[in-house]
Amino acid sequence: MTPPDGQSVLAQRLAFKAFEIEEPADVYFFRPLGFVLARGAALLGITPIQLTILSMFIGVAGGLVLYREDLGLLGFALLIIYSIFDSADGQLARLTDRVTELGRVLDGMGGYVTHAAIYISICAGVLQRGGSLSIIVLAALAVIANTVQAQMYEYHRHHYATIVIKKFIPRDDPEKIGSFWVKELYRGYLAIQKKLNYVHVKVESLIAARSTAGSVREDDRIRYRECFCWPVHGWNLLGDNLRFAAIGVLACFNRIDLFFAFILVPMNLALIALWFWQRQADRKFLAGAGMG
Repeated sequence: MTPPDGQSVLAQRLAFKAFEIEEPADVYFFRPLGFVLARGAALLGITPIQLTILSMFIGVAGGLVLYREDLGLLGFALLIIYSIFDSADGQLARLTDRVTELGRVLDGMGGYVTHAAIYISICAGVLQRGGSLSIIVLAALAVIANTVQAQMYEYHRHHYATIVIKKFIPRDDPEKIGSFWVKELYRGYLAIQKKLNYVHVKVESLIAARSTAGSVREDDRIRYRECFCWPVHGWNLLGDNLRFAAIGVLACFNRIDLFFAFILVPMNLALIALWFWQRQADRKFLAGAGMG
């Protein structure tokens, strides 16, 4: 994949954690618009945290609008704007050298509150229109599935970028976050990620044991790219872009109520397939390191 014509080196560096694993929608739409927004925010003196909080409000507004099926396309438009802001806050942090662990956590929380608004509003809307109470069960199951899908998406993209691009061992440190409750939530978040990716944790433990002062060995970095580049492309399917696209399509047919089914069936089937693909890649890496 090559950058869009005319895109500056600075824009590419700020926009992408790892250009080689980015989705086309991000490369050609969300990141470029987010870069423009980040530059404007920097000129206005807006901080990355402030931009993140603003994106939360937009995302929640988009979710709440889905209470009414006839406003589904408006909700979809607000969610697209939220995604642009969500891209911009990270770019602004890198542009102004204000990348923090708290910012990363708040960015993740923004996604959670946005999805909470989406789920609650769709569920409440269905019940208000006389739908069955079974929608509550479907919503609860979809929340669990959505959480697992998002965890896997974020984990593999973040760790790939850290090891392959930054050439460092991933170190998620809750102690860098001041608030006690946020810190505890973050610890729980990391614990779930490790349980879901227990074989890959062995891969990264091996890389860490062979590293020097936290710097990844070049042969390990090259092998990591060879084994995991394409699986990470697969994990991109579980990102927000596909979920929001589904909302847009369903809104066109006034069937937002089918969103939970979309999360539970095709998205979960993709999760299962990707989990097995990832485990195969993990074993390939370990076998190459003499641990198969």
